[in-house]
Amino acid sequence: MRTAQLSTVLHSRKLLVVLCAVVALAVAGTTLGYASLSKSVTLTLDGKSSEVSALGGTVEEVLAAEGVEVGEHDVVAPALDSSVDDGTAITVAFARPLDLTVDGESSKHWVTATDVDGALSQIGRRFSGADLSTSRSTSIRRDGLELAVVTPKTVKVAVGGKKAKKVEVPALTVADALEEMDVKYDDDDKVSPKPGKKIESGDRITVTKVKVERKKVAGERIAFGTVRRNDGSMTAGRTKVVKPGKPGKRAVTYELRYENGTLKSRKVVSSDVVRAPVKQVVKVGTKKAPAPAPVKANYASGNSVWDALAKCESGGNWATNTGNGYYGGLQFNPNTWRSVGGTGLPHQHSREEQIKRGKILQARAGWGQWPHCTSKLGLR
Repeated sequence: MRTAQLSTVLHSRKLLVVLCAVVALAVAGTTLGYASLSKSVTLTLDGKSSEVSALGGTVEEVLAAEGVEVGEHDVVAPALDSSVDDGTAITVAFARPLDLTVDGESSKHWVTATDVDGALSQIGRRFSGADLSTSRSTSIRRDGLELAVVTPKTVKVAVGGKKAKKVEVPALTVADALEEMDVKYDDDDKVSPKPGKKIESGDRITVTKVKVERKKVAGERIAFGTVRRNDGSMTAGRTKVVKPGKPGKRAVTYELRYENGTLKSRKVVSSDVVRAPVKQVVKVGTKKAPAPAPVKANYASGNSVWDALAKCESGGNWATNTGNGYYGGLQFNPNTWRSVGGTGLPHQHSREEQIKRGKILQARAGWGQWPHCTSKLGLR
């Protein structure tokens, strides 16, 4: 009985040893098989490299094994279906959305650059001299970046009445341009176009400096009015002051408005009468004047050259008034008559007075003052 039991135990131990040997060989075979499928790969993601041991026969399989998801805009080299060997280098540049707004106009771009400067280079828009909402060295994360760009514009700017200057400024609106130029203005000043208006190259911006101030005048004169009363006892055209007027006085405050240093308007803000004006009273005649006596013809004559000249000019009538603007025997016009000292009108005076004035004119200007008749009489 003991001999049989001992034989069974020995048999079990041999079986266990054989089984362990088989398991060890199986494990060793699996390890060798795994080692033969694994490859050493240099994986670079957005410029950061690492050495990895990965299973897979293609780039796509290696990336999947490493948990790297690739989108439609991402750039992978070699291509996803390329085979992978030991030492293969795989590069992945992840695409980022760039929401770009240029002078108010928006567009969307996909870029693999990791900073603003590189992204602008990729889309071929450097925007030299432009104003960017963030620095060119700013990193762009995987979820993207919103970038606003204001391009430079060449505009003419005139401030305070001075000569306009041509400047180049990165500005979207009039207000932006003035801020770039450090031009200060307040609510009273006039800006044209309006500060919020978008600008383009070639535009002109004008800033009119407006100053509003108040001025008090303590004793300003108030002019008096006039009351006119008809008086039938006085001849029409005559007037008579029967009560003199007196000016008043007031304390007044003005609002003065200056544009570029020049006074443009003055407005009364408040006014207090200190002394009221007294109106002047004037009598105005309404009585019809008697008709003037008709001027009688005056054919007084003599044997002088002046009598001969008068006969040629006016038929010898020293009192003639033909209505043509010339009067008397020598046909003076009123302006010439007064220039030689005459009063009233020539035809209202005697032959002697008219000859006296004629001699003064002849001595001053010659016989040419009566060109036709003096030529006819042989005086010139």
